[in-house]
Amino acid sequence: MQNAKVLLLESDRANAPSFAPALEKRGYQVAIEHSAQSALKHLAGLEPDLVVLDAASLKTSGARICRQLRASVNGTPIVLVADRKNLPDANCGASAVLTTPFTPRKLLNTVARLLPAEEGAFLQIGPIKLNLAQKRIRCGDREEKVTPKQARLLEMFLRAPGQLLSRKAIIKHVWDTDYVGDTRTLDVHISWLRGVIEPNPRKPRYLKTVRGQGYRLDVPPGP
Repeated sequence: MQNAKVLLLESDRANAPSFAPALEKRGYQVAIEHSAQSALKHLAGLEPDLVVLDAASLKTSGARICRQLRASVNGTPIVLVADRKNLPDANCGASAVLTTPFTPRKLLNTVARLLPAEEGAFLQIGPIKLNLAQKRIRCGDREEKVTPKQARLLEMFLRAPGQLLSRKAIIKHVWDTDYVGDTRTLDVHISWLRGVIEPNPRKPRYLKTVRGQGYRLDVPPGP
């Protein structure tokens, strides 16, 4: 979602790194606040599409601030940046929690995932095309509407063609959990996805299994 309005709540300490340059470079409109009181005061006028709460820079877990923001912005996504030594509780209301250190790219990918896709926005690798807003997959002459989880799974592969994605990484990204004790849900979703994009799901041409490691999308470039 280009030109999305992002409210960034972060420390004003001179030595504290800011995520603002990376967000602005991606094309987002960034409004910066340096205290919870100021952010809450200006929320109504800002009407942000997403909030980034850099609790790590504020030297707090961010749980209380996040709950205050959640009560004010309702369904607006909140990305909470936390120090691994001072993590918020699971009921803080954040849409996603990133623990430092991490690259700006990880934040940008998280923000892009949480923002609503623009109508008509799509990803395509070879013959596989995903409409991000409508959650529709087209491959060859077939087109099918899929669930949000299936669309998110395919999006992950389309953003990393030719790369081996571990089962743990896929589960963490698509289901927002580190628990990998039961991977049958992932297996079922891979099977459903193959049923949409593969000419013969029993002999996958595109979505390959790398035994004992994970999956890889092998698609030749071009339409």
